[in-house]
Amino acid sequence: MPVTLRWDGLDAFKADLKKLPDNVTTEADPIVQRSAKEAAAEIKAAYPVRTGTLRNRVFVSRVDKGKHFAGAIVKNTAPHAHLYELGTQARHTDIGANRGSMPAGHVFVPRIIRHRRAMYVKLKALLVKYGAVVSGDA
Repeated sequence: MPVTLRWDGLDAFKADLKKLPDNVTTEADPIVQRSAKEAAAEIKAAYPVRTGTLRNRVFVSRVDKGKHFAGAIVKNTAPHAHLYELGTQARHTDIGANRGSMPAGHVFVPRIIRHRRAMYVKLKALLVKYGAVVSGDA
């Protein structure tokens, strides 16, 4: 089922963010980095240890796009990570032999969503601390 997000006033929001003091970004960056590292650690712990490839290929990288930006990317570079996460359909050979299916692991995405929501709560509190009016929840 596709998810749709509509955000009215995004340009005005970006302009308002640039008006906030520079130390907001300085305080937001550790929140973002810590959330990404905690998510990566939880993901690594949830992967099976059969060969360790899924676990060993989870990385966190900092995204730097200027002084008004705090970002991080959590990524699994294992070539079969998407197969483990989403699962596979039943496969059959040309003569009809069943090679089975792999159930979805659902390790990466649910943990990322949970940590991102927790990060949003912390960032919301930070913005309120500096006088921003924040409504709604992630």
